[in-house]
Amino acid sequence: MKIETAIKKVVAFLESNPGATKAEITAKTKIAGIELTNVIKALRKEGRLIEEGEGKEMKLSISAEPEVTEELSTELEIPVEDEQEAPKGKSAGRNKDQYKLDGELYGKGRIVQAVVRKYVAENPKVTYKQLKEVFPDELLNRFGIFQDENTANSLSGSRPRYFMSEEKGDAIKLGDRKVVFTSSQFTADSVQPLLAVAKKLGMKITTVSK
Repeated sequence: MKIETAIKKVVAFLESNPGATKAEITAKTKIAGIELTNVIKALRKEGRLIEEGEGKEMKLSISAEPEVTEELSTELEIPVEDEQEAPKGKSAGRNKDQYKLDGELYGKGRIVQAVVRKYVAENPKVTYKQLKEVFPDELLNRFGIFQDENTANSLSGSRPRYFMSEEKGDAIKLGDRKVVFTSSQFTADSVQPLLAVAKKLGMKITTVSK
């Protein structure tokens, strides 16, 4: 079977069956061994594969293709915390709103990290699975609010898409000892679903316009 055909079959299966294991993929698509390994590598390279867990119990899902223009895609690749001024060729009117939580001001990406970190601090026994239920990947198309290290690296591709600085202490440790990293890929619009969840959780966040 050609690799392109195998990829299409696996993608179609994962779109209907997110969180499937390799064994389940093989059982339904008849793609196994090195052929399945090559498909997984190809999807990782494209930044479309979401991996959770390890070994035989690893669960695989496929992320949606980004439904944005090329210009917007380029903007999303810039970590929000570094958006001090518009890049050359971009409009000088870029939204520079900040968000205040517990007396601290944050940019669009860092407020997301602050919300997740605050929730984990208030719920120290929360597991990776439970945190995904509170902040599901659907809140941010393609990248998700947070991922484990392997998934974050896989989705990032050639550019950083998550806050993963050891010096800045970006890692967030959970009750099941797993470590997660939050995405940096937010705009003024895409951060709104996360802010709505934070509000439901009782967090008071104030928008500071600039």
